[in-house]
Amino acid sequence: MKYLFLLLIIIFSYIPIITISSSSTTINYVINATETIPSNYYFCYRFYVPNTSPNVAFGVYYTISNTSVITAILTSSQFLAFNQTGSFSKGYVTLQNGTLNFDGLLFTQGTYYLVVYAYQSSAKVQIFLNISSNLQEQNSSTFVGDFITIPPYQSELIRIHYETIGSPFNLTIFGISNQTVVYSLYNINSSNRPILVSPPTTVTNLGVSPLTYNYTLRDLSPGIYYLTIENNHSTPALVYFMYKVYPEYVNPFIYPMLRSGAYAPMGIASYGVINQSGIITTYTVLTNSIIGFGNITSILAYNTSAPEVGVSPYEASLQLNAMLVVDSNGSLYTYWPQNVLIFFTNQSEVELHDNVLNVTGDNATLTNNSITSPNGYVYNNYYGNYLNAPILPYRTPFAFYLILNESIVEGQGVQITMAIEVLQNGSVLNNPRVYTFDTILIHDPLAEASALVVSGNAYTPVGAHSIIGNYYDAELVFGGGGNGEITTFKQLSAELGLYYYNVTTGSYVPFPSYYSFGADTAEATYNVHVNYLGNGLVTVSTGKLDLMYLSTQSNSFTTTTTTTTQSTSTTTSTTTTTTTQSTSSTTTTTTSSTTETSVSSSTESSSIHSIINSTTSINSTSTSPQASSELGLGIIILLIIIIVAAIVLLRRRH
Repeated sequence: MKYLFLLLIIIFSYIPIITISSSSTTINYVINATETIPSNYYFCYRFYVPNTSPNVAFGVYYTISNTSVITAILTSSQFLAFNQTGSFSKGYVTLQNGTLNFDGLLFTQGTYYLVVYAYQSSAKVQIFLNISSNLQEQNSSTFVGDFITIPPYQSELIRIHYETIGSPFNLTIFGISNQTVVYSLYNINSSNRPILVSPPTTVTNLGVSPLTYNYTLRDLSPGIYYLTIENNHSTPALVYFMYKVYPEYVNPFIYPMLRSGAYAPMGIASYGVINQSGIITTYTVLTNSIIGFGNITSILAYNTSAPEVGVSPYEASLQLNAMLVVDSNGSLYTYWPQNVLIFFTNQSEVELHDNVLNVTGDNATLTNNSITSPNGYVYNNYYGNYLNAPILPYRTPFAFYLILNESIVEGQGVQITMAIEVLQNGSVLNNPRVYTFDTILIHDPLAEASALVVSGNAYTPVGAHSIIGNYYDAELVFGGGGNGEITTFKQLSAELGLYYYNVTTGSYVPFPSYYSFGADTAEATYNVHVNYLGNGLVTVSTGKLDLMYLSTQSNSFTTTTTTTTQSTSTTTSTTTTTTTQSTSSTTTTTTSSTTETSVSSSTESSSIHSIINSTTSINSTSTSPQASSELGLGIIILLIIIIVAAIVLLRRRH
C-alpha cells in the first residue's frame, strides 16, 4: 500500500493543469472536450471566479465516459489535499462517481478545479463545463425567492406564505448553492416530523430521466409550513432558494384569521370563489370596467383615536377597488386602483379620492415618471389625486355609481379612469351624468394587454419577507377614513351593489358569487351587518360584524337598479350611463374544481389568464415601473435543461 500511494503521487504529477482565464469582474466560458485519461490518472481544469457582484456566477458541468470516473469540483485547499494524498477524503464542493456525472452550483470568489479521475481503468471522457456571471437579480412576479448566507453548521428557517392555511395546495421548491446543503419541509402541526428531507445537494433534485430540478409536493393539507436549509460544512453556504404555492383555491377567510381583532372592511366583494354546500369551485373574470352602486340613507362614524393616524374622528370611507394586471411584452405587472368616497359624516361632505399602488412584489414601486395625472402624484409609493380631490356636499338619500375603468393607450401605457355618477343627492337628479374626476396613465410603451381581474385561483405575488399576497378580488366596502383607520358607525343604512362589464352581453352583470367583507382594503369597521338581497345587491347597517359567504348567482342580469327615496322611486339603467367611459377557513371543503367564467375586454392576453391560473412562470423585465427582486431563474433552468438535453443526446451516441 505504501508503494501504491507513492505511485499515485507520481502519476498525478504527470497530468498538466489547464488554466482558464477570466476578466477582473466577469467570467463566461465553455469547455467542451473529449479526453482519454489513462488508468489512475486525472484530468484537471483550473479556473478563477472573480467578484462578479451584483451578478452571480453559476456553473454546470457533466462528464460522460465509457467506464466509471470520479468528477469533482474542488477549492484550492481541497485540490492540494487531493493532489498530495490521492484521496477526496479531505473534502470537495461536489463529487459524483459513474459513467454519467453532472451537477450545477453557485460560485463565490476564488480558485476552483474541475477534476476528472479515471480511478479504475483507462477512460474516454466527454467533459463539459459552462460558467457564467451574467446572472443577476431581476424583476419577477412568479416565485418567492431570496439569496441567503448560512453560517457554518447552522440552518435557516423560512416561513412559507400563509396561503397554505386556506386550502389544500401543491408546492414547488427550488434551490441552488455554492456547496451542498440539506432542504427539509415541515408542517407546524406534524409533530416535528419532516415532510421532505433532501440529500446534501447543490441543485434540488437534479435528474435526467425524467428531467427534474426541483421538488414538487402535491395535495398537501392546509396548515402552516416552513422550510429549513441546513449547512453542515465548516464554511458559509451561499444559497438561492425559491418556492411557489399552488392553492386549490383562495380562501377569503385567511385575512380575518390573521387579524388581531374583530374588524374588517364590510360591504360586498367577489373573490372568484363559489361555495355550494362545501363544494368549492373557482372562476376568473377579466373585464375593463367595474362599477359599485351605493344608496346611503344615513351615515355617521366616530372614532376617538382617529387623529392618531391622521384622520378626523368623523371620517369614513366607501371604497371600490380591484386588481389591474398588465401584460408588458410578456411580463406581468399587478396594480391596485381604488375609487374612494371619503365621508366627513359630521359635515355632510364627501371627497372624491383615488389611489393606485404597485403590488407586483415586495419592492415594487411607483414614481412620478412611471405614473402621471394632472390631478395627483406619487407619495410613499402610492399615487393619489392629492392636487385635486373634489369635495362635494351630500344629502341623504345619496345614491350613486362609482366607476373604475381601464384601457390600453397604444404606445403609451395603461389608462385608468375614476368616475362617479350621482343619481340622487337628497332629491333625484333628472339628468344624471358621469363625472370623471381623475384620468391616470401608467407609462409603459410595451403594454400589450390589461384587465381588471377577479380570480379564485391565486394570490398576488409577494416576496420572501411577506406572509401572504393580496387577493385578485373586487371590493365595495365601508371602513375608516384612511391610513388604515378602524372606525365605528353610530349610524349606517345603505344599499350596495357590485358589477362588472360583460363585453359579450354589452352590459353590467353581477359576479358569480359574493362575500360580505373585503380583505385587500386596509380601512375597516367594528360594527357593520350585511344582508344579501340577490342580484348583486346587499343592505348594510350597524350591527354585529358578520364575515360570511353571501350567495351564488345562477344567472347573468343587465343591471337595472332602483333608487329608493322616502316618497318616490326612480329607475336608472347603468348600461346607458356608464359605458361611455370605458375605451381560516370556516368552510369545510369536500370537493373542489375550477371553472372559467372569463369575460374579457378587447385587450385581454393569454399571459394575464395564465398567471391568474397559476400555471406558468412569468419573469418581469426592468422596463416597467416595478422592482421585486428575484433571481433570473428562467436562465438557470434553461441552462440546466440545455445541459441535460445534451447529456441525453451524447449518452445515446456512446
